[in-house]
Amino acid sequence: RIMFPIFDLRGNIVAFGGRVMDNSTPKYVNSPETLCYSKSRELFGMHLARKSAEKRLLIVEGYMDVISLHQAGIDYAVASLGTALTNMQGRILKKYADEIIMCYDTDTAGRKATDRGLEILSQLGCRVKVLQVPDAKDPDEYIRKNGPEKFKNLADRAISLLEYKIRQLKLNFPADSAEGKLAFLNGVADLLVEQENIMEREMVMKTISR
Repeated sequence: RIMFPIFDLRGNIVAFGGRVMDNSTPKYVNSPETLCYSKSRELFGMHLARKSAEKRLLIVEGYMDVISLHQAGIDYAVASLGTALTNMQGRILKKYADEIIMCYDTDTAGRKATDRGLEILSQLGCRVKVLQVPDAKDPDEYIRKNGPEKFKNLADRAISLLEYKIRQLKLNFPADSAEGKLAFLNGVADLLVEQENIMEREMVMKTISR
């Protein structure tokens, strides 16, 4: 098992996290909750990321993702300690970033956590985007396969919340039948009604029409 120190915003060690190196469970084990440590209000790597010259933060799942990203020069990466982002973590993210990019794992748990995190950040009024890593389970694996520059390009092309929701609709309602196409278009229409950014709404309408 590898042990990772967990720092608070001031750079003090408040807890430790352990990760197994094989397939045994549980995969992660954190220090118990104490007066100075609560998993719901800490973000791994935040004491470093908040000093980044970038005006954005990248949220990933695991310790190794954060370490790999910082080693690759992406010093604005943090991890929610577990897959579920909390309201308190969202408030901290909003305080230190103009833009927040979510990049959770591509498995089912990661997709559910992405949806939940987007809901929390949207309710807090954050400007949020989604980065979906192609052909890799997580950022650590992608960087090891493709190098840091390609990952930086991915981060720069992270999609908007609206585009992410439309892609999810497309997965749920494939357009290979009239029923699926109609359900997809109705879903897009519902999303566009809620969209306050007129320019983005017009761009999406043109794209869907084509």
